[in-house]
Amino acid sequence: MPAPTLRRPTATPQLPSFTQQPAPAVTADHWSLPDPGTRRQIAESYAASGYAVVHVPGTEATEADLTLLADALGLGRAFTPAQYASSPHTSDGVSRLTAAADPTHPFQDRAGQNFHSDGTLQHLGQIATTIMLCARPAHSGGHTLLFNAIAAFADLKAADPEAAAQLTHPRALLRTSTFIPGLSTAGPAFGHDPAGRLITRYSLTATDTYHPSTPEHRADLERALAYLKAAADPGLGYRCQLTLAAGQALVLANDRLCHGRTSFSDDPAAPRLLLRGLYTARPAA
Repeated sequence: MPAPTLRRPTATPQLPSFTQQPAPAVTADHWSLPDPGTRRQIAESYAASGYAVVHVPGTEATEADLTLLADALGLGRAFTPAQYASSPHTSDGVSRLTAAADPTHPFQDRAGQNFHSDGTLQHLGQIATTIMLCARPAHSGGHTLLFNAIAAFADLKAADPEAAAQLTHPRALLRTSTFIPGLSTAGPAFGHDPAGRLITRYSLTATDTYHPSTPEHRADLERALAYLKAAADPGLGYRCQLTLAAGQALVLANDRLCHGRTSFSDDPAAPRLLLRGLYTARPAA
């Protein structure tokens, strides 16, 4: 059976305000977000679009600013995955994403990144929110790509339920650590949270492999993966591109949208630097 034709929109819309055009940034005077209306606007954008961009004009952002933002949104303490617990590039759950001449640095690459979910070694839904705060943008490139994976999956399920089922069984997606030998996590790529919302850990990196529920369902799995790969192409409504400027933070529903990045080049005097925190909670107004 060939891959089903892409169809839009879903019968039950997923993230109804997600569009190909980036959501406008929410401007605040301080990372502590003292205005309740600002916090509400961020939480509403996160719920409807799957993300919000927060902009605080001023000096170069720091790890302390990211912590202030997370506290203001009720996200609690940043979660540190086991593979980063001993890394000098992660402190108190905040990781420094920058190109570095250090083979032990987990985030040093300037190459593009395919679509993925953060914390894929954790179980489905554990990492609800990612914050990426731009301290310094790249000299060129480094654009953030967002993929409305749950909408694409809902459309796949409506068009080809047998294929969609191959992404929901307990061994569908195996993620293997490149830093801790023997550490891997198997689980569904798509499922539902306790509130019944569709969630995902869909990822397409070198450490992710997909497996059918039985050998007889290999063709169903291949159709599902082909459908999602095609859905992530530009112009189909499932994908958005944005560029974080200095002093802007992306507050992302990590278990609902997947993200990637284009390649970039640096100014050697001011290399690209993003600060990242992972959280098990969602923003509260």
